[in-house]
Amino acid sequence: MHRCLRLEEILQEIFKNVDYRSLTVLARICRLFHEPALNVIYSDLPGLQPLIERLPHDLWSTISGELIIRGPLRPQDWEIFAGYSRRVRSLRLRWFESDAKLYRALLSPPNPSFLLPNLRTFTWHCLSTRSAGLDDMIAFMRLLFSHNLVEAQLIVSEYALTAFSNLGCTSLRKLVIQSHKVAISANVTEDAICKLSALRSLTCGEVSIRALHHLAQFPLLNRLTIWLGDDIPSALTLPRFPFSKLRYLTINTKSIGPCLSMIKATNWNIRCFHHRMDAGYDPAGREVLLELLPLQLSRESLKCISLHTVSAHQNDDPVINPFSLKPLFSFKNLLILELSGAILPGLDNDGLQKLAVAWPQLRVLILLQKSGLYHAPQVDLSGLVLLLEHCPELHQLTLSVNAIVDTKAPPAPPISSISNKLITSINFSNSPITKTAEVAAFLSAIVPNLRETLSWTGEVTCPGGSVQEYRRRWDSVAELVRVFSEVRKQEREACMHALKSEVVRK
Repeated sequence: MHRCLRLEEILQEIFKNVDYRSLTVLARICRLFHEPALNVIYSDLPGLQPLIERLPHDLWSTISGELIIRGPLRPQDWEIFAGYSRRVRSLRLRWFESDAKLYRALLSPPNPSFLLPNLRTFTWHCLSTRSAGLDDMIAFMRLLFSHNLVEAQLIVSEYALTAFSNLGCTSLRKLVIQSHKVAISANVTEDAICKLSALRSLTCGEVSIRALHHLAQFPLLNRLTIWLGDDIPSALTLPRFPFSKLRYLTINTKSIGPCLSMIKATNWNIRCFHHRMDAGYDPAGREVLLELLPLQLSRESLKCISLHTVSAHQNDDPVINPFSLKPLFSFKNLLILELSGAILPGLDNDGLQKLAVAWPQLRVLILLQKSGLYHAPQVDLSGLVLLLEHCPELHQLTLSVNAIVDTKAPPAPPISSISNKLITSINFSNSPITKTAEVAAFLSAIVPNLRETLSWTGEVTCPGGSVQEYRRRWDSVAELVRVFSEVRKQEREACMHALKSEVVRK
């Protein structure tokens, strides 16, 4: 056996890619593999049942798939439990009232280190309000979190979040708070996060102004995703030097106003900015935001902009002024641009070329209309050539193009050397198309590795009622591109062979 395989760290990295059944075999067949295999098997658990099932059978049973604990653990049982629980690094718990006795049985370990001492990631699903037995689960969690918990994901009710915040998990570096149907109040969220100054990443619902002040002073906060209510004042003030380490900011709002207030409150040295507006349609507000971003965000650091509008009124026009993107052209290092929803730039070939020239490093471009009225795209197939010419590193593309081919003058595949081999899938969004063979021949010259096409995935309805037919044609294009690309490859190889033969004869 190679001596590298005697290192437990190397074995564990290898075993992370092995299926469960093979891991159980590895744990049994070789003494050297036993510990690393068990560490991987028990590193991430969906509950406590795998640990309880290692205990003597006189202590537990299952009835209709439900785990039943018959009594408290004895000293020898705790030793067995500790031998496996020390391997657990990630645990997911879901509250069921029937599990109350299980948590009660685990409340008296001989030593706190017997209960998952290496637990670092915890997921808790509890949508219950106060109910019988829930206090036992929370008491059990208090014992768990006496160690250094690093990450927590909470899908909880307001009562459950209050209970969690009282556990004092001040070592948390990453926290995700989610609710279901009933939103958690901003005050309860504030109580849960205000003392977690070690946080590096936070995702939560609505936050109060006081919570923003706390977060602004967290010295290590790097990622922030929050919901801002309409009560945020237009002249929002923050402490001096706020969010000094923040690099990824996501703001969710109902209207544009709170987002504008947040952006105006300070200068942001961030890499990624995301804004999601859940309701309403405000082209003027979006224009103000686009003009504000270059003034408040670092032009050198920003790499990603994502703006999403969830819904629009039935009669709202989804297309905004094509020059509204011009203020963003100052972000020369932009790698990702995503505009989705009902508000989109009305680009033609010339506008798309200006976009590509402004962002030559662009790797992801997503312009996706998901709702609103249908507008025939002004970008045609030749516009794609202009885009790929100026953005050679592009590898993900969502764009509506007009692929209605003139039968008298079908588009000729470009003779230039523009060929992007990074793109394997394109979402053509709401693109009309007629001649699949001509379109596929054109695309095979500029994106020869295209293997998948998506189209008409949103709620936009084509007036002609041809959505299903358009979608079928785009599916056919993906199949034909593969064929045409292979033919082109064979032609090139034949030409090269002929040239070499000619040189040899001379």
